[in-house]
Amino acid sequence: MKASRIAAGLVLLAAAAILALLAADVLGWRGAVRGGDRTFARTPADATWQAGTLLPGDPARALLGLDLPLRFRAAQQGFAAVQAAGQGYDNGLSEARTRGEVEAELAQLARSHDRRIASAAENLLGILAFADASRTGPNEPAPVDQSVADFQAAIRLDPENADAKLNLEELLRVLVARGVRRGPGDNGSHTRGHRGAGGGIPGRGY
Repeated sequence: MKASRIAAGLVLLAAAAILALLAADVLGWRGAVRGGDRTFARTPADATWQAGTLLPGDPARALLGLDLPLRFRAAQQGFAAVQAAGQGYDNGLSEARTRGEVEAELAQLARSHDRRIASAAENLLGILAFADASRTGPNEPAPVDQSVADFQAAIRLDPENADAKLNLEELLRVLVARGVRRGPGDNGSHTRGHRGAGGGIPGRGY
């Protein structure tokens, strides 16, 4: 009887220790995410979202459901890098390659189960598409319909997405100023295939 009580006590102590370590890891992740977000708001390239955890396998990350949010933050960081990049020694080839990788990741995130993240990804895709349509050079710009469609998709996914609403409003204002009239059912084809990168970002990107 005494031995069984000792064993039960040891089990309880071990469980309490594991729970304490898990709680510490949860707090560590919350602090890491908040700190990374603050850094990102100031200097996106310097932001990191990584916690030094205690338990093997990092169960706190899974418990908090951080995989998708952290993946989106990394895509935001890539988006910021693309927007900040200029034409380099390779005539923009590395920038175009990075842009393609960022766009492909955002396109996948736009199909995720989290509607807020999907909406935010669509908004960033809309900004990239607007950059395509606004750039100058020997190549013809991509149709602005893609950008309109991305912003509209973002709003459908998350009607509370204020950035997408602002971006769509600004874009439609630009189109009206250019003499472009869009009918109520004219939503664009909403197909992927954006090209290049450039300036002229409507509204806020993130």
